[in-house]
Amino acid sequence: MPVYREKNKKKWTKDGRSYYFRCYYTDMYGNRKQKESKLYKLSSEAKEAEREFLNNVEKKDITDTNISFESVFYEWLSIKERAVKCTTYYRLKQNLTKHILNFFSKYKLHSIKMDTINSWYSYLENANIGEKYQNSLIGYLKEVLTYAKDNYDFDIKIVSRIQKKRISKDVTKVNDALWNFWTDKEFDIFIKCVDDPFYYIIFNFLYYTGLRMGELIALTWNNVNLERKEIYIKDNFTNKVEGQVFAIVDPKSDNSIRIVDLDDDTVAMLSKHYEHEKKLYNFSNEWFVFGNVKYVAPTTFANHLDKYIEQAKKEHTNFKRITPHGFRHSHASLLINLGCDSREVAARLGDTVEVIESTYYHMFPDKKKHTIDVLNNFKKRGK
Repeated sequence: MPVYREKNKKKWTKDGRSYYFRCYYTDMYGNRKQKESKLYKLSSEAKEAEREFLNNVEKKDITDTNISFESVFYEWLSIKERAVKCTTYYRLKQNLTKHILNFFSKYKLHSIKMDTINSWYSYLENANIGEKYQNSLIGYLKEVLTYAKDNYDFDIKIVSRIQKKRISKDVTKVNDALWNFWTDKEFDIFIKCVDDPFYYIIFNFLYYTGLRMGELIALTWNNVNLERKEIYIKDNFTNKVEGQVFAIVDPKSDNSIRIVDLDDDTVAMLSKHYEHEKKLYNFSNEWFVFGNVKYVAPTTFANHLDKYIEQAKKEHTNFKRITPHGFRHSHASLLINLGCDSREVAARLGDTVEVIESTYYHMFPDKKKHTIDVLNNFKKRGK
């Protein structure tokens, strides 16, 4: 291909670069394209740059055609790992491996066309997962293929055609706070069935503090002040970290870092428990409050919860089953029914007022009553 010299001298660079090359080439999709280079000082430099460009196009065409989707996926995932929390990465890797990598792993990157994407859409439809979750997966696939476009010249037309689905208006997320809690009377029935002193303390502690399970497990004696009747929440336990049995990580959000005041009965139980723990060999305030040197595993807790629920059912056939997270909902319900407002509940649970009001709106009777009072007063004024 010939090398050209820019005719308009006003476009020449200050150091005299005025030569450029213009050539045609065929990309890996069979599209004929034109390349016009930057300016060079000598025509020989422009010719050498053209040769190098065409060689790179040829090499890249061979390399990119052979690269697998799986290789690109793991490249993207390694970059993603540095941008998110370890717990988020663990969950992300599990979900994307199951629903994206397992489907596309048999494909070379550049063999993926729109019919492949459409087949994957059909897979999602039949996977018995929610529409919002499907859209989340579609968004991540688009991220992976956008990375492939930027780094491996994946077809931009395919990337642009990947679209999330429109959510049906009748699809709603069931708020488990509507059912996943115990009233104080229900908790009394349950706790009377608990004959293990250790779990008696744990269940009471959860019900009357509203801690998340991860916060409860991570709590050490260093963060308990029995004299001031308070605990300091700054850590969260997780067993969902790549390559680790467990990890103590930052809490869910900035709001989660908080001081929680303890009622007198809870302080009395914790004090008795502390005196017992102090007598153990090599006791340290760095020990877990519940479990000492070994944390209480979430599955172990859940198994004990189910065990005592079954016992409660023997005397109360319709006794409600709740999940471990139900203790948090139960505490919120208790506070609201005792007259605490949304700001008090939010501060104690380590959430925002907005989250508390949206999650537990149905439990604030005054809010609904206020609405009716406003309407009634409006109508009375009009008469």
